[in-house]
Amino acid sequence: MARALPVLAAALLLPAAAAQEKTVFRSGVQAVMLHATVRADDGRLVPDLVQSDFEVRDEGRPVSITVFSSDPQPITVVLLLDMSGSMERHFLRVRESSKHFIDALQPGDRARIGTFGIEVALSPWLTGDKRILHRVLNEELWPGGGTPLWNAVYAGMKSLDGEPGRRVVLALTDGRGSPGLPGLDGSSGKARDKAEDDGFILYAIGMEGSPLDGEIVSLAGRTGGGHFKLEAAADLSATFLRVVEELRHQYVIGFPPPRSDGKLHDVDVRVKKPGMTARARKNYRAPRGS
Repeated sequence: MARALPVLAAALLLPAAAAQEKTVFRSGVQAVMLHATVRADDGRLVPDLVQSDFEVRDEGRPVSITVFSSDPQPITVVLLLDMSGSMERHFLRVRESSKHFIDALQPGDRARIGTFGIEVALSPWLTGDKRILHRVLNEELWPGGGTPLWNAVYAGMKSLDGEPGRRVVLALTDGRGSPGLPGLDGSSGKARDKAEDDGFILYAIGMEGSPLDGEIVSLAGRTGGGHFKLEAAADLSATFLRVVEELRHQYVIGFPPPRSDGKLHDVDVRVKKPGMTARARKNYRAPRGS
């Protein structure tokens, strides 16, 4: 049976979707933009902090926060689904749970669906139209092959090049990545470099029975995203919705870069109130001075 989902090369050549109507904060020379999730020690999200509750340190030195918002920001996300042969037993569960993820998106949000297994394929549609996204899930998922995880993560990020605001890659997989596919770009190192240089947020969900790749766990943490490991018979839909809930309640924090040296800078976001922890990306690429 012929596949309708375009392969990687075709998808990446298509033009980007129109910009969203909502206000989108952009990274740039004027400010480094961070997106922070805050949880209390009991695990609950904390959505009602103000600018003065935060401190940001660049290379260990405090910097002035010049941009701040607790308003929900539009979500631009690539949902990457592992379709390797070992995922066949999870197929219906993954498809139906992914629909719950799509249904949780709000006006202004946009998603692209991709799969990785015998090939890496990305839908040409980056869209908020849930009918299109549901059709992709119903008609374009094809189990088989290995687990070219890093090919897929790198391709997912590349497919969002030039998109404004917060850019998220969410990968669902049942195990460690296998060797990359011939002719496709993307290693764990290249994915790490792109995530750090371009400010992507990475989330990873691991199916029960196999450990998540340690490198993707580490990278998810460094980008300010997160990882979740499903227990046996766990509700995958609830895990997808937890990711949406986090993204919906992130704080936008911006500061002027102290130096325009073109180097990676360590950055640390802290909450001054006790009993709360902020999670945001751990570094950024400073602009290069002229």
